[in-house]
Parts: sequence; structure tokens; C-alpha cells
Amino acid sequence: MNKYALVCLLLGAMAAGQAAPPASSGGSANATPAPASNLAPDAPVITINGICDHPPADKKAAGCKKVITRAQFEMMVQAVQPGLPASGRREFAQSYVDALVMEYKAHELGLDKGPDYDAKLKIAREKFLTLELNRKEYDASQISDQQIEDFYRQNPLRYVEASLTQILVPGVQQLPAPENKLSEAEELKRTQESEAIMKAEADKIRARAVAGEDFDKLQAEAFQFAGINDAPPITAMGKVRGEDLPPGHLSVMDLKTGEVSPLLLTKTGYLIYRVGEKRTLPLTEVRDSVRQTLATQRGQAAIDAILKTATPNYNDTYFSK
Repeated sequence: MNKYALVCLLLGAMAAGQAAPPASSGGSANATPAPASNLAPDAPVITINGICDHPPADKKAAGCKKVITRAQFEMMVQAVQPGLPASGRREFAQSYVDALVMEYKAHELGLDKGPDYDAKLKIAREKFLTLELNRKEYDASQISDQQIEDFYRQNPLRYVEASLTQILVPGVQQLPAPENKLSEAEELKRTQESEAIMKAEADKIRARAVAGEDFDKLQAEAFQFAGINDAPPITAMGKVRGEDLPPGHLSVMDLKTGEVSPLLLTKTGYLIYRVGEKRTLPLTEVRDSVRQTLATQRGQAAIDAILKTATPNYNDTYFSK
């Protein structure tokens, strides 16, 4: 995590972290491991001279300082970056100090007052709670070994790895601007005719690919036919796992080495794949990936179920296009 991102996280979490009571000396199962020292929980670990929670009327008065105890610091670490090793504490502490100084300056400038601040704080709180809910629902640690094995067995094509080559045939031609402005119906007809022409060309290119013609040559011709002057994409994809393909393209992994796929529709046109060497990945190699996939699916299902518990109604007069 870079320093700027950490400062932003700290600024967002600071209010909650400082408002919470200090951690007890007894500790807990989730607490950040204590440093290798005998420091008490209320012992100062950071002292910042020049800022304080309640500055005196004379800002230059002596004694304006902020003290952060070991318990307060470890609570912040646990909230923002749990599992932080001891070697990373000083860098984290510096970022925390930077965040506190920036917060103090913002307060001096009055940036924490007014309706705009209250509205932004409310939105930030809602975003934070949404992230926490997502984190809870997408917890991969709740996936059992049996669930992983079942998913792996039921989705074999996801865990095939193959060397793939592809051709992208654009779905529509880049036509020159018409001399006269076209009506909406004329524009639609022009687009549909162009799409039909490119579909026919895609069929021809696939037939030539099946016959063994060079993919780089066919790719260049496809772009040229579509009127695209940009450099054509690289056809060699290298080794690709089935789980990394779009869901509608997973059938490619069922082809034999050397076979060419049917035309597969994408948002930008048609893809044609040729399969090279392939192998089935053992579960030992993809276990973590399967676990994360299941966690994502389970989390998305849980979030969808939550969202369905409320039915919004929008004022069409206000939200009209």
C-alpha cells in the first residue's frame, strides 16, 4: 500500500479509531500482536508537538501536543492494516502522523463545518459500511475443503490451461461520414448493413483460419476490411486458464489441440480462437483460486439478497432524461 493511499485510509478511519476506548491490557484473539517490549497499553508511543485536540487560544503556547498510546496505535493498525509486521510499524506510524497533521490543518481552516461536510461525512460513512459488509460476505475463510473439491469437479473446463491464439473481427465498419445528415432510421439501416457485411467477413476469416492460414495475416486483413487504421491486436495470448475467459467463451477449452472455435460474439465484434497445447490443472495448483471464486459467488448472492429486501421508487418527473 503506497503512502498516499494509507494516509487516505487513515483519514477515513481516524474518527472511529480515536473515539473508540483504548484496548484492554488483556488483549483478544483478533488483537494486533504486541511489540516485543514491556510497554503498558497507556504508554506513549508517538508524541506530536505542534498539534493538539484542544489548542489554547494562543496557538504558540507551550504544551500543545498530541500523545498516542500503544493501545491507541495498535487499535488503528488493527482497523486499517491488520497483520502488519513489526518491521512495518514505523512507516505506518509516519503515515498516521501525516494524516493527523493534515486533519488538524483542515480543522484550522474550518473544512469540518457546514452542510457540505456533513453530507460528505454521511456518504463516507455509508461507503465504509458497505465495504465492511462486502468484506464480511466475501470472506473466503468460510469455504470448506469439500465445497472446493465439489466445485473443481463440477467445473472442469475452468481449470484447463491452454496456449491460445485469437483473431478479433470488428462487428461494424468504420464508415466515412455521410455527405448529408441522415435520419435516425437511415442511420440505423446503415449500421445494420455494416454489421451484416462484417458478420459475413468474419465467417470467411474463420473458414480461412480452419484451413490453416496465418492468424497474424488474417487479423491484419480483418482490421483493414473494417476500415480501422489502428495497429491490429496481437494474436498470441500465451497460456490462458478457462476461468480467465469470458463465461460464454469457456467452451474453447473443450476443443482439441489445433482446433479453431466457432465465431464467439463480444461487445466489439467476433473472436476466433485456435487452441494450442493444453493441460488440466490439478486441484493442488488452483485450490486458492477455487476458494476465491466460491467466496465471490457466495458474497455476490448474499449482497443481491440484501438488495432485494428494499424496493425503491423513483420520481420520474425529477429523474426524467
